[in-house]
Amino acid sequence: MTVQRHDSPHPQIERTFTAVRAALPSANIAAFDAELEEITHAPVNLAALDDFLSAWWRIATRAAADPSDWHRMHREAEQLQSGARTAGPTLAEVLARRGAQR
Repeated sequence: MTVQRHDSPHPQIERTFTAVRAALPSANIAAFDAELEEITHAPVNLAALDDFLSAWWRIATRAAADPSDWHRMHREAEQLQSGARTAGPTLAEVLARRGAQR
């Protein structure tokens, strides 16, 4: 897997519950709703609500910036979790190899 540089700015998604939910890929909406349900039934914790909204806003903007890349990442994660694809070297292994080559 390679890292892709994204020179285009992230899409402008308003940082509100409604706008973030509307911008999420359909596969993520149930998780958003479940987490929001859990947070809103607990005693009011503004920091938890802010953290929740910030995290989902980041997901929405990244998914909207490059939907095909977002779906590819999820397909690869599913393949790794199911065992259909083996994991590559760990970061420590890659760094060790680079250190040995220098």
